[in-house]
Amino acid sequence: MIVEGLGRSESKKARSVAEDIAVRWIRTNYVGYKKTGAMHEKYDVEKCGEFGGGGEYVPQTGFGWSNGVVLAFLEEFGWPQDRKIGC
Repeated sequence: MIVEGLGRSESKKARSVAEDIAVRWIRTNYVGYKKTGAMHEKYDVEKCGEFGGGGEYVPQTGFGWSNGVVLAFLEEFGWPQDRKIGC
């Protein structure tokens, strides 16, 4: 929701912050997928490629919202050609 709000802002700085968050999220999802062969429910965007934990149950793989967020970010921001996809 934060990325969506920043992305819709009239501020170039806000849009840039939104894109940076989205790129970090896409990257950590991609690297996590390459490591494990699965998409995960939770990721740690501060540790590229690592998935998160905690909560009331063991984190799941193939979680719908994680998959959907990656697709939404790619649709909104694309992937910057000057950035590598790995960590």
